Amino acid sequence: MAKRVASAALLALLSSCARDQPAPDVAIGHGWTRETAPGQSVAAVYLTVTNHGTGEDRLAKVDPPGGAAASLHSSSSDGGVARMRARPDGLVIPAHSTVELRPGGTHIMVTGLQQPLRAGETIELSLGFDRSGRRPLTVRVVPASGAPDEHGMVM
Repeated sequence: MAKRVASAALLALLSSCARDQPAPDVAIGHGWTRETAPGQSVAAVYLTVTNHGTGEDRLAKVDPPGGAAASLHSSSSDGGVARMRARPDGLVIPAHSTVELRPGGTHIMVTGLQQPLRAGETIELSLGFDRSGRRPLTVRVVPASGAPDEHGMVM
């Protein structure tokens, strides 16, 4: 009898904690990458993630199409030397904020592309968030000279 009461109390406590946990409300937009040259097997993907919710979330995993692989990276420049580092711990998306993945900063690195990406095409990614689950993203392929405008749009 005591075991049942303890189990019921633990279940009620866990249920209460889950209800009290602030919820993220993640929206993904403006996914783009540049076309690649013949033989080039890597591409950087840029996008925005907006969390309209009251709790933070974390972009933890990216799944690309086909036999390719993908991971989060950060770029920085120090004294004229550019560096790129993997972000194995993912990317935190704070509550009530927008995080922009852009050239020269955080981005998704797709490796192992089987064929070149051509301007005008799209590729599909699946983004995995700790709390918001899987979200699909259609990524536009823009000309190699494409650059984002002040609103993050690339023509």
